Amino acid sequence: MKHLPFGLRTLKTAISVTVALLIVRLYTNDNDAMFYAALGALVAMDTTLDRSLHQSITQLLSVLFGTFVGYAVLFVFHASIPAWIVGIGVLVLILLCNMLRFSHTITLSCIVFLSACMYNSHSNDLLRDAALRMMNTSIGLATALLVNIALHPYNNKSRILSTLKKLRHQIPKDLESIVVHERFPDNQSYIVLIRAIEHELSMYHAQRFFHRKNDEEALFSGCLQLAERMVQELEAICGMDCLGDIASDNEARLKALNITLPEQGISNRKCTRRDTIVMNYHLDKLLSAYDYLGELMEL
Repeated sequence: MKHLPFGLRTLKTAISVTVALLIVRLYTNDNDAMFYAALGALVAMDTTLDRSLHQSITQLLSVLFGTFVGYAVLFVFHASIPAWIVGIGVLVLILLCNMLRFSHTITLSCIVFLSACMYNSHSNDLLRDAALRMMNTSIGLATALLVNIALHPYNNKSRILSTLKKLRHQIPKDLESIVVHERFPDNQSYIVLIRAIEHELSMYHAQRFFHRKNDEEALFSGCLQLAERMVQELEAICGMDCLGDIASDNEARLKALNITLPEQGISNRKCTRRDTIVMNYHLDKLLSAYDYLGELMEL
């Protein structure tokens, strides 16, 4: 997939639509039936199975709402539907979806409603048409779910690890800037990386079914906690009014990270014994979390 000009989700979407159309053509050549099957496959495909399932439920509700209102309008007016009635139908659908807190179903519900009014106004069996619409859409939705399961289920392990490595790689640079040069970096970039890891972990959790033989969620959660601890300790050091002197054991650990302190000490640094204790406490916690994170990521 690395050599293709599109992602895996794009390919799976195209396959889902194709398979859904082939299935529907086994029992009908009706364009309306194929449209709803293809639409169901199109909207149900998402990055993870969990999201695809959520999309499927959402779209089924959309079709149900649109079909229900469309059926009610067709039942009353049948072949001669005034334009103002169509407008009221759309208004009712929007209000219904908002009232039930399904605002994300509004667009498709209105599309289904308009389709029912425009293309089924001369039908002799409205209930049958409504049932077929639901069935054809369900075929598309089910096809997308099965393709998402069968074709390379989403695995973002490498993305989680690369984000953790990026965060860990940045720590020594900023630590040297702080403790040696007393230049304090903007920690917002760390917050962005932490949020990115949390997002990827939630997606990993949604796909646990596919990782059950090698489930590393607990390991990744531990890595996230260590990353958060590093950021917290870095922020604590940045928040000190006056930085303290570096203890000899912490100085040796900094040298291991290629951070070298001046032999004569840091000039013009005026600090109290309390500053030194607090400084080395937070620095020790940060460096310990840094080391533990490295060990966990090598497992």
